[in-house]
Amino acid sequence: MEFAFSFHLSTIYFTIVNVICFIFLQRILKKEGRSIKQLIDFRSERIGKDILYSFLWLFVLYIPFVIAVIGTMFIMYGSNVFSHFETVFVGNMDSQAILIPSWLMWVAAIISLVFPFINAPIEELMYRGYAQPIFIKHYKKVLMGIVIPSIGFSLQHVLLAPSIQGAFVYAVAFFMWGIGSGIIFYKQRRLLPLIICHFIVNIAFSVLPILFLILHIE
Repeated sequence: MEFAFSFHLSTIYFTIVNVICFIFLQRILKKEGRSIKQLIDFRSERIGKDILYSFLWLFVLYIPFVIAVIGTMFIMYGSNVFSHFETVFVGNMDSQAILIPSWLMWVAAIISLVFPFINAPIEELMYRGYAQPIFIKHYKKVLMGIVIPSIGFSLQHVLLAPSIQGAFVYAVAFFMWGIGSGIIFYKQRRLLPLIICHFIVNIAFSVLPILFLILHIE
């Protein structure tokens, strides 16, 4: 079953949401006497370490992410799990694309080029840099502070799915990614490595949508 939203246009949805959230976050931080720069805590003397940590966290976070994907699909499909990957992660691409105006696909393709630069820092600022410490302080429990932002992170990413089945798999997998990122941020107290890690993932996953959109634009 195909999802209500076309995943080909997910970069448009995400970019709009990201920009709105960034504006709100900036205003909230200003009222609190803080800034985006303080949350990121960029330090030129640590940039080398931050980049190295980002590749380490990329490897560490992908382990539970992949396990969550395979595990969820195994629960859904049993031993036939691998034969359903196309249904879950691709869907009927041609039937979705044919309903999308060419000008809108061009917009999505152009936005996909800048999407990784916008999405990675804003999501990490929102979920890990700002929301997580707030929830930890409010509930006085680290677990709650990590889990609640991870749920929001998970639900947001179901819009990437091309099918209902894919949305369920994405929800579980990105929840696990959120949990892992939350633990890393709580332990390391450094947001920049997670932003770089998130950026690398976005770059990797943005290439295929851009190629698909360009190839399907008449």
